[in-house]
Amino acid sequence: MSEFSQTYTCELPHGKTWRVSVIPERDNVDFDLVIEDPGGNLIAQDDSPNADAYCTFTSLVSGTYLLKVTSVKGSCKFAIDVTPVTILFSRNYYRHLDSGLTWKVAVIPTAKNVDFNLYIEDPNGKAIIQDSSPDPSATCLFTSTIEGNYCFRVESLKGMSDFDFQIEGLIE
Repeated sequence: MSEFSQTYTCELPHGKTWRVSVIPERDNVDFDLVIEDPGGNLIAQDDSPNADAYCTFTSLVSGTYLLKVTSVKGSCKFAIDVTPVTILFSRNYYRHLDSGLTWKVAVIPTAKNVDFNLYIEDPNGKAIIQDSSPDPSATCLFTSTIEGNYCFRVESLKGMSDFDFQIEGLIE
């Protein structure tokens, strides 16, 4: 249950990649961010337990995008920043996963001055989780809901570096 929810709209042209940042005034909150395209489809979300929230996505159509900010813990003033970004590097990895298992996926760079993002899609192409924070590494935890080939997309928005790509099943 959220403590509050606010919705914003943003007119974006097609074909550009954007980073949307929710930057809180304090650290003792937990903001989440959901982004929907003009058709009402969920295209990005950050529901991490961190105070801030970040999403990176490409606007595939021109129109009004919905930015929904919720707080699951606390409230304070915050800023929303919508900035165009350039993807320097993008690579897809595929792995066949059984259903009903929990996975930890990590992208760990070998250099410090980089920004890797990680996006995970189920075998039907549905986005299920992402880490598009400005941290150098990216980590996602998720449960595979269907059996099949999952897509793991690694992108760099800042700097180039080799990286270690790890997928491990977690025992519950």
